[in-house]
Amino acid sequence: MGCRMCAIFPIALAGSVFQVEALSYTLSQNDSSVQIDLASGVSDWQVDNVNQLNQQWFYYRVGSTGPEQSIDTIASPSSISSTSTRVIATYVNSTISVKTTYLLGGSTPGSGKATLTDTITVKNTSGTQQDFHFYPYSDFDLGGISGNQNVQFYDQGSGSYYQVIQTGPRSSIVSETVSATSPSEVQAGLYDATLLGLADGSTTTLNNTLSAGPGNVVYAYEWDVTLAPSASFQISAIMAVPEPSVLTIMSAGAVALALQRRRPPVV
Repeated sequence: MGCRMCAIFPIALAGSVFQVEALSYTLSQNDSSVQIDLASGVSDWQVDNVNQLNQQWFYYRVGSTGPEQSIDTIASPSSISSTSTRVIATYVNSTISVKTTYLLGGSTPGSGKATLTDTITVKNTSGTQQDFHFYPYSDFDLGGISGNQNVQFYDQGSGSYYQVIQTGPRSSIVSETVSATSPSEVQAGLYDATLLGLADGSTTTLNNTLSAGPGNVVYAYEWDVTLAPSASFQISAIMAVPEPSVLTIMSAGAVALALQRRRPPVV
């Protein structure tokens, strides 16, 4: 994996939750555990003792120009609360507030199934209207392998690319579905140190590349939202690691959903 992660996290004992350092937590339930570092991101999502995730983290920009920044540059996380399966934290200054909620859902050991849900609330804390740009970035290493993977965004006939599916070696698969607010842009690509341009020090608008691979694939969503003072918007994303046999079921379900959305309305 080299230096792609800026921090190394310890592995949690099954069924435990403990604070590794001031901002680092381990969540666990049944067959799954995940590391949450409130200063650098989510990593090491174990499902039946196989790691599926290198890094997931969030970036933002206020205004139409300027570089994107990691949400931990807003302020140190506050209002932190945690249980064995959930961590909540808020980053807030005089312009923007970002509240993050991470929820882990494990399944029966040996099932190869788990879910990780992110709920993000972005609020305008200033006294004037603001343009906010928000970017969840994901780098999954399915099966603990960084290469030989493919990623594809889907709109299921809706016109909004709210779902992404990544496949890896030995039929490993992860799906992510966002809800509430439709993304403005998306992008799939191969890993590089600029994180699809989010860490290159310049203004980035994702380019709507819908697929990438095979290789060490990554992807990101973008929301472009104008908020009045005290207004907010929320994003909810559910990531699911199903067993390999679910791939066929998911594909059939996607086709059925697309056909259903294309049916003319009943009058």
